[in-house]
Amino acid sequence: MSFEIRDIENIDPDRCEIVTGTDFKCNILISPYNRRITINNFKLLRDENAGNMIHELIEKASASGLDKIWTKSDARWKQALLNAGMKLEASIQGYFKGNRTAFIFALYLSRRRQVPSNNRSRELVDKLLSSSKPGMVKRKLPPGVSLKWGQAQHCQALARLYRRVFTTYPFPVYDHCYIKSILNNGRAYYLTAWYQEELIAASSAEVNYIQRNAEMTDFATMPEWTGQGLAGILLSQMESRLNKEGFRCLYTIARSSSIGMNSVFAKAGYRYDGVLINNCNIGEDFEDMNVWSKVI
Repeated sequence: MSFEIRDIENIDPDRCEIVTGTDFKCNILISPYNRRITINNFKLLRDENAGNMIHELIEKASASGLDKIWTKSDARWKQALLNAGMKLEASIQGYFKGNRTAFIFALYLSRRRQVPSNNRSRELVDKLLSSSKPGMVKRKLPPGVSLKWGQAQHCQALARLYRRVFTTYPFPVYDHCYIKSILNNGRAYYLTAWYQEELIAASSAEVNYIQRNAEMTDFATMPEWTGQGLAGILLSQMESRLNKEGFRCLYTIARSSSIGMNSVFAKAGYRYDGVLINNCNIGEDFEDMNVWSKVI
């Protein structure tokens, strides 16, 4: 099912808000481009207050033309969020300091948003899991290719790479200033692959220092370099750094339609933990996203 997609440059940027009620408080990210509200964190006085929080967010979403609300939570609030009408879609093992699982909940405000974009998602995952063995990731770089950790001077090349590979993306990675701001504030590590002076592939890890987890994301490879195993090599090198720095949970939210990326994580020993329906605007449409995780 397709959605009306507009260019990210012509839509209001994402913005953070704090929503407070008499018995709850939550920090949210409003994303007009992805038509969703992300609850980054929340506090409730009691379990039953989850309903008041969700009701307030439904009104806010409806007023802005958004049709999905989602959040990650520990087990403490699992039943409260279910009672408030949210659906449990996936989980991330060890999300909280490598010890406790995060549960991913969603609420859909339109029928079309809750209809899966990929009815064969689970079939693909089952095939990958049956055919992939941990440790199958290629680790040798092609001749003439070298890796570099992302620096400020690489931001323009990164933006060009993402514009070449992705027709739409959930975040403004086409803007080199956006990438530079992420690097400067320490929110992510970038790893890049170069052939001579040309950037041919990249990935990033969005790091959570408090909870000791990292989202492995922003994988992109120039079309003429696909099939060379670069994504797996980037993933392996990033994992090594994160392990040395004390991160305990690694996870990804991968396009369910991408056989290549799902295969990379299956071969790297990640566990399939569920699917997020029409989670974000990527590749010219809203897509289901598979969740994979690993505790290291």
